Amino acid sequence: MSSIKFISIIEIRQGNPYILVNKNRAKAIKLDWKKPMPVLVQINKRPNPPWKINMMPVGNGSFYLYLHGHVRKASDTKVGDKVSVSITFDSKYKNGPMHPMPSWFLTPL
Repeated sequence: MSSIKFISIIEIRQGNPYILVNKNRAKAIKLDWKKPMPVLVQINKRPNPPWKINMMPVGNGSFYLYLHGHVRKASDTKVGDKVSVSITFDSKYKNGPMHPMPSWFLTPL
């Protein structure tokens, strides 16, 4: 698995806290990836095990790593904080639904 570690500041974009992963760092995680990138993330070495998150493409090769409330709470961080970031490509990620469709739902479809 490819992984990177770096220091960054939590910023906010349209009400969503995030860390920008520039295109060089993104390439180090997974070369030539263009769609949402499944990763395992730790902020300030927390939580353990790491969170499963999809980084969202910016459009120039960089990605937004959005940090939802549970991640910020677990790492005791907020917007404006300088943090250590650890990102690993989630090679076990499977595209598609996490759970099979319930049989009772097939009939209405």
